Amino acid sequence: MLAASAADDGILGYAETPSEAQQAGFVDGVEQLVSGGGGHLLIGEDGEGVAAMCVMKTNGMPNCRHLAEVMKAYLEPRVRGTSAVYQLVEQVCAKATEVGVETLTIDVREDSKAHRVWSRFGFTSYGVLDDYARVDGTSYRGHYMRHGVRELAASVAERTRARSGGAAGS
Repeated sequence: MLAASAADDGILGYAETPSEAQQAGFVDGVEQLVSGGGGHLLIGEDGEGVAAMCVMKTNGMPNCRHLAEVMKAYLEPRVRGTSAVYQLVEQVCAKATEVGVETLTIDVREDSKAHRVWSRFGFTSYGVLDDYARVDGTSYRGHYMRHGVRELAASVAERTRARSGGAAGS
């Protein structure tokens, strides 16, 4: 997914196909985060293999354990436009609730696919950084966004009901 995302608007932060060393570094970083108890890796699969992933970093500070950061999230192009994004967000909310997280944060490049998707889910910006990312000598703004887990889960449940034609509250 990391390599594929380079051709997909650099959605995971790589404008070019990452080298083997970069890929290994990414994987090692995620493994250290998860094995050290600082986060969770959520993987979604379908009949063709891995279709979705999300890295959620929890906050180990006693006064901030109610916060977690969605560090990376990705859907394979073949599952976009299906219910996969709702399923992924639903699982992120379930894991967040399980570990006591009440607020999710994420940072995204302005006007990127990720920015549009997370905004549609109701994430709101609480800060903007003008020089957030640089790609091929061009600087891009970034948005730091947040959403309450309970509200996000309710929104996803409602959207899922609407997509399936079910009535609210059923």
